[in-house]
Amino acid sequence: MSEQRRQFALRLLGEQLNPAHRHAAVSGGDPEGGPPPAATPRGRSTSRPGERIVRSACYSCNMCCEVLVFVDTATGRVLRVEGDPDSPVTRGLLCTKGLASRDLVDNSGRLRHPLKRAGKRGEGKWERISWDEALDTIAQQLLRHREAYGPQGVAFLQGTIRGWSRVYSRLANAFGAVNHGAAGWAQCLWPRLVDNTVTFGATYTEVPDFENTRCTLVWGTNPAATWPTFASQIMDARQRGAGLIVVDPFLSETAAKADLWLQLRPGTDTALALAMLHVIIREGLYDGDFVGKWTTGFDRLREHVGTYTSEWGEAVTRVPAALIGKAARLYADTKPAAIYRCVSLDMVHDSLQACRAVSLLAAVTGNIGIPGGNVTVSQRGETSQNSHAFIGYDLLPADKIPLRRGFDRFPLLCDKLCPVPTAHMPTLWETIATDDPYPVKAALIFGSNAVVSYSNTPRVEEAMARLEFLAVCDLFMTPTAELADIVLPASSWLERDNLISSFQVCPTTTIAQQKAAEVGEARSDVDICCQLARKLGVGEHFWNDAAELYDELIKPAGMTFAEFKARKRIHAPFVYRLYEKKGFNTPSGKVELYSSLLEQNRCAPLPAYTEPDAGPAAAAKPTPEYPLILTTGWRQSVYRHTENRENPLLREIAPRPGLLIHPDTAGRLGIAAGDPVVVETQTGSAELYAAFTLGIHPDVVQAMPGWWGRANINRVTSWKHFSEGIGSVPMRGLLCRVRKGSEPRGSRADEVTG
Repeated sequence: MSEQRRQFALRLLGEQLNPAHRHAAVSGGDPEGGPPPAATPRGRSTSRPGERIVRSACYSCNMCCEVLVFVDTATGRVLRVEGDPDSPVTRGLLCTKGLASRDLVDNSGRLRHPLKRAGKRGEGKWERISWDEALDTIAQQLLRHREAYGPQGVAFLQGTIRGWSRVYSRLANAFGAVNHGAAGWAQCLWPRLVDNTVTFGATYTEVPDFENTRCTLVWGTNPAATWPTFASQIMDARQRGAGLIVVDPFLSETAAKADLWLQLRPGTDTALALAMLHVIIREGLYDGDFVGKWTTGFDRLREHVGTYTSEWGEAVTRVPAALIGKAARLYADTKPAAIYRCVSLDMVHDSLQACRAVSLLAAVTGNIGIPGGNVTVSQRGETSQNSHAFIGYDLLPADKIPLRRGFDRFPLLCDKLCPVPTAHMPTLWETIATDDPYPVKAALIFGSNAVVSYSNTPRVEEAMARLEFLAVCDLFMTPTAELADIVLPASSWLERDNLISSFQVCPTTTIAQQKAAEVGEARSDVDICCQLARKLGVGEHFWNDAAELYDELIKPAGMTFAEFKARKRIHAPFVYRLYEKKGFNTPSGKVELYSSLLEQNRCAPLPAYTEPDAGPAAAAKPTPEYPLILTTGWRQSVYRHTENRENPLLREIAPRPGLLIHPDTAGRLGIAAGDPVVVETQTGSAELYAAFTLGIHPDVVQAMPGWWGRANINRVTSWKHFSEGIGSVPMRGLLCRVRKGSEPRGSRADEVTG
């Protein structure tokens, strides 16, 4: 059976990589915003006798790729999932996660019924209970702890956005839980969104117009492993003759296709961007018309970057000065040019300033709001869930908000400049562990494997052990769920309706997700939130169920949700140069190169370089105790954060947690390819397997995140430093050492590979 799974898994991988299954390169079209080009499908998918097709959208990550779900009409069983060739965005493309997603409903490990712990925590003894008992117990415990400790004594924690996240935030705010947060927000996206807010007043630099660009600068991401639709669009642009610059410490699939690969020292992104700005401004390569009319602070920026020369940049980043200059000229001279960036910039020690420095490259070259540059998402007509109004932020008692952990130190995360104002999670975990400055004794966690997802895992485990009550809602019995008092079974995307879009892959389209299956008593997170709201006494702020919510969201577009499902999608093209009519939504009405909002919040108004732990000064120390530089950014396309390790097909493709290491470095340490290795920092250690590559600097190692147990690389990340204003934990540019290990114990979640 294992060989059958392996062969099927390899076939799935072939589906992903086969060029015949990519959409063809698109040329022409209306650069000012015509309809999407006609699809070039990989082949018309049809049902067989005894099958029906449910048109939906995969949500195994945040990409929302349109799919066809084939269902047995007699049994209701999901037979297979394929990409939808009629999709104007993906044109039939679907990665291995989507192709293997049938396992979400078939997997024997799925949670199917509400459970109550029947023994001590971690013993694995559970009693099946009804939904009413489960929700009643949760409501009673949360209300009891709020009465005993105040609303600040109950934490509402959650995972990555999957269509229910903002409803959960609304529940937290309606309850009064000021300590509401997620593992990823300060580590993923929030620094970029706050940067966009203070610089542009809108989300510009997160949306590249690939179809019309002549040059793409990819910074700190490998879309071939994380966003395959964007990867194909980048390659289409490349095929049309567009230039490609990639900034990455590792020779990734994307970097291997680049005209220029800038292999920087991890954690020195701000320095590289400042050196490129120096070249652009000194050589007069900036867009004088745009800068003069639509920006403020240019003279201050010019003076600020005066000392950040290419030679200085080389000394800090290890990117040759000549290559820094060449990249700056290629990006600035080739108009339009687009920047595509992702989570790596959110995970450096100076995350907000790194994001700001990269945004200023787009700003001074005038690549904002134009065809082929960086643009804002289109407005399709539905009500957005991404607003303070939708999440019910004003439902929080104003006098309680300053009690939010981190509020005094991280205003860009914990106050209104943040899309979803949130607690600073390391500070909150310390509070849970110590009762300082007040006790936090109960937690509700939706869609988050917290003991794996958070940095400094050993301290998180200590904190969770001090909770008096914990309830978890998830798909599987994760290590976090195993610690709970009540476990709720959530439905997967195959078992729910939804109204979804994503600026990260379909910034011009909203898609209907349609229910195709049922698993036990699993329920939609939205339905669970609505039901729990009523039991908590805040039901007036919610809907009867998810269907009523979706009707409300789509109503401004002039249809019901049932009508929207029949239509499948709504599309609106990019609208370019909006600022010519409305200006920029900043205090000055212009792009703020020198940020007044950052200055008001006690943060640097111009991005300046500060050294990471593993900067040049650390490297200059003789025989350091931790001689290597660690980055935790090795992504694999079959996984998404901590997810999919339960899927046997995907595990056949990528069965073990790996550490990329240069063979010369491994040789000095007595490590052979495939050997178990131990990565150590001052915080802790993790156990992985050595994977050799010449595409990484001999001083650098790169680990896979997301694995459970001893392989969890978050066991080595510390809370020693936090980025200014927003509190991101550094997960790039860490000091570490590596040694040969023994074969890790076990093969499931409670050991290493679960």
